[in-house]
Amino acid sequence: MGDQDTSIKTTREVRDRLRTLAGERGTTMNDLLADLVARELTEAEKQQRVEQALEEVRQTTGVTVSDGARARARSFLQHLGQEHHAA
Repeated sequence: MGDQDTSIKTTREVRDRLRTLAGERGTTMNDLLADLVARELTEAEKQQRVEQALEEVRQTTGVTVSDGARARARSFLQHLGQEHHAA
């Protein structure tokens, strides 16, 4: 059985912007939305990538990254992001 079309409720402003973006890219609104959502990761997918990266670090270097080190790195990156948005 093939994919079935469905509707998404949104504002006219968002719909019109989607239509404009799709037109500029020579694609349909559906294909544009499919491309956009394919690029975004769910929280579960992000966590899976973190675990894969940590396992690769462990296998490559023999170093196991502690929860504390992960928390400090996360805090550091968030701080960098805040500085970037403030500039």
